Amino acid sequence: MKKVLFATTALVASAGVAAAQGVALSGSAEMGIVGGDRTLDGTATDVVQFWNDVDIAFTLSGESDNGLTFGANVDLDEAANLGGEADNQGTSVFISGDWGTLTLGDTDGALDRVMQEANTAGDPGSIADDETTHAGYLGSFGDGGGGDNQVLRYEYSFGDFLFAISHEQGAQLASGVVVTGDPDGSSAIGIRYSTMVSNVDLTVGLGYQMTDFNGVGLGTTDQTIVGVSVLAEFAAGFSAVVGYSDWSDVAGVAGVDDSHAYIGLGYATGPFSIHANYGEFDSGNSGYGLAAAYDLGGGASLNLGYGHSDGAGINPVDLSDSASFWSFGVAMSF
Repeated sequence: MKKVLFATTALVASAGVAAAQGVALSGSAEMGIVGGDRTLDGTATDVVQFWNDVDIAFTLSGESDNGLTFGANVDLDEAANLGGEADNQGTSVFISGDWGTLTLGDTDGALDRVMQEANTAGDPGSIADDETTHAGYLGSFGDGGGGDNQVLRYEYSFGDFLFAISHEQGAQLASGVVVTGDPDGSSAIGIRYSTMVSNVDLTVGLGYQMTDFNGVGLGTTDQTIVGVSVLAEFAAGFSAVVGYSDWSDVAGVAGVDDSHAYIGLGYATGPFSIHANYGEFDSGNSGYGLAAAYDLGGGASLNLGYGHSDGAGINPVDLSDSASFWSFGVAMSF
C-alpha cells in the first residue's frame, strides 16, 4: 500500500513540474550544391559539391512562484560541450524579471547585443552563408580572441531604450588556471534606441568594448572597440543598415589600429526577397555578399547565395588576392 501511495504521489509531483516547465524544439535543414573558392572539411577546393546541413535547438523555460522567468538554450551541434563549466559553447542560461534579464553562457556581449549586423537588412539567408562569410563581413566582435564563451550579460529595457553590460572571462580550464588568452577577459557596455520617424522604423546602437590582452602569449595592452550602427526599415519592404567600428591596439599590440565600415540593403515583396551587403576593413580586407530567396511556404524556400572576398592571399585554393563562392538549394525551418 505504501508503495502505491508513494508512486501516486511521485506521479502527481512530476506532473506539476512538467506543467510548470516548458521545452521547445526547433530546427533547420539544408540541401543543395556549393561551389567556388572555399574550404570544405579542411580542404581548399574550387569544385562543385553536394551540401547538406541539419541543426536542432532546444529552448527550456519556466516560471517561479514570484514571477521570475528562467530557462536555457542549447544548440545540438554543441551538445558534446554540456557539463564543461569552462567551455559551454552553444549553451546559455538566463533568468529574467521586472529588474531586467541576466544571461550566462555562449551569448552576445553588450556591444554585439546593440549593434545591427549588415545581414539585418532583409537577408533571406543562403544554405552556405555565402553572403555573411566574405572577408569584408563582421559578424561578431567576440572578445577579441581570448575568451572562453562564458559571457555574463545584464540587460534592461525602458521605453524605446535597451541598456546592456557584459563581461566575458578569459580562457581557462575548469580548475581556473589560465592556459591561453586574457586573464581579465573582455568587458562591454551598449545602448540601443528604437523609434519611428515618418513611417520608418529606426534602430540605433552604440557600444564600447575593452579586452585585456596582458595574458600569456598575447599582447601587452588593452584592445578597445567603439561601434555604432543604424538600421532603417521602410513600409514598402525596403530596409537598410550602416555601421562603423573603430579598433585600437588590435590584439593588444600598441599602435596597431583598425576600423570597419559596412552597408546592407534588403527588399522583400510577396514570396521574393533579396539582400546585398558590403564591408571593408581599413587594414585591407573587403568583400560583398548577395542572397536571394523564393518562399515555397510551410517553412521551405529556394535560396541562392554569392560571396566575394578581396585581400592579400585570401583565396584558399591558390592564395591569390580574391576569392568567390556560391551556393544554391532548399532551406527548411521547423
